[in-house]
Amino acid sequence: MLPAPEDYPFLFINHGTPAVDSVGKCEEVFLWFRGAVAPADRARIEAGVPSPLRRFWHWDREFCYFGSEGDMYEFAVLQDYTPEPVRSALRGADPTRDPKAWHRHYQQATALFEEAIEAFAADLERWVHEVHGIAPIAVFWGPGASAEDDPWHRWSVAAFATAMGERLRRYVPERGGAETLDWIRDRTAHLLVAPSKRSKRGAPLDEARAIAALDEACRRARPKEYVPRLSYDEGEVLRNGELIASFVGSARGWSSRLERLAPLSQLTFLASYDVDHARLLRAYPALPDRVRALVEALAPDERRSALPLLVMLAQTLTRDTPAFDHLRRKSGELAAQVLRAGFDQPGCRGATFARASRYLRWARCFKEARAMAEEGLFRYGERRTLVRAALKAAKAMGDEKAARRYEARLTALTPAS
Repeated sequence: MLPAPEDYPFLFINHGTPAVDSVGKCEEVFLWFRGAVAPADRARIEAGVPSPLRRFWHWDREFCYFGSEGDMYEFAVLQDYTPEPVRSALRGADPTRDPKAWHRHYQQATALFEEAIEAFAADLERWVHEVHGIAPIAVFWGPGASAEDDPWHRWSVAAFATAMGERLRRYVPERGGAETLDWIRDRTAHLLVAPSKRSKRGAPLDEARAIAALDEACRRARPKEYVPRLSYDEGEVLRNGELIASFVGSARGWSSRLERLAPLSQLTFLASYDVDHARLLRAYPALPDRVRALVEALAPDERRSALPLLVMLAQTLTRDTPAFDHLRRKSGELAAQVLRAGFDQPGCRGATFARASRYLRWARCFKEARAMAEEGLFRYGERRTLVRAALKAAKAMGDEKAARRYEARLTALTPAS
């Protein structure tokens, strides 16, 4: 039986008391309304927000994004919601004049942190209902993580895709709102992709909507150049790969589900850490041919993303293998073949050939490694990375005469100190 509208008047993700360990230094939340919000109503909404979430308001016609002041979220909850008389004692203490007294009051407050969080959650819910009376809410993404079995949260999670999927996809923000909209889309993407994993009861999956959400997320996060390890751009690609892994699953027929996605989304998945390479090679024994077909199927404005994703794929293929010689040979040759699929794509450079040469050297394909470096030198001219790659391949081959020539070329390219 569906709940009555008066029970759950809007979607409230993370309804309930946040878990203690989820209340950290910072917090970000958003409200999405059923229609445009007038400037006067915006001011009323901002005026009543609980203090831990009162900063950096970003408004668009139908949504607002806001949160804590710097890294003060946890302390604001303590300072403003700890039960009396500890609250007043903490507020009245001055850490610059009497740090020991301040620290004593702070310790007393932290001992009551659970009570403070409960009071904050109750005040936040009161405020959200007040906001709903000012401007009807479609969804509030609350702080936290609350208990997954909270009834309002569970109902909201199950209803999110139907209520907000098309709205999020089609919404055109005002000038300045695009970045915030991207944050909201990224934050909510998993609710559109894998609802069966969102709650204990689960929810039916609208595959067409999930595919559209995944393809759009991958297009938004597509890299334009080489992606450094541990960078924000790498995190975006890996997060989308994780979402795709949730969508395709591990059951029989996973590859057919993967192939329903756009070529860019498939490459994003292949480049992520969520790929089981043994299973991948069973599904696609000729993996380089499959990769090349995906690259050729990319839209013109996606072509620049091919090589950064192929470099990530080559890295994941060889990530754990240098210590195991038999694995290194196989994965090195495969990684070089994968990279070759991107040689004619925008963004290719000498370092790409040097990297492919190194993978072939790992695979003990020394002649091919040297030829790969020479091909890069032919395309890009004298580059130290390429001459060094050719030198290492020549040494591995035992060709001392060629090695001396490469050493002389490398010396000529090295600036004098």
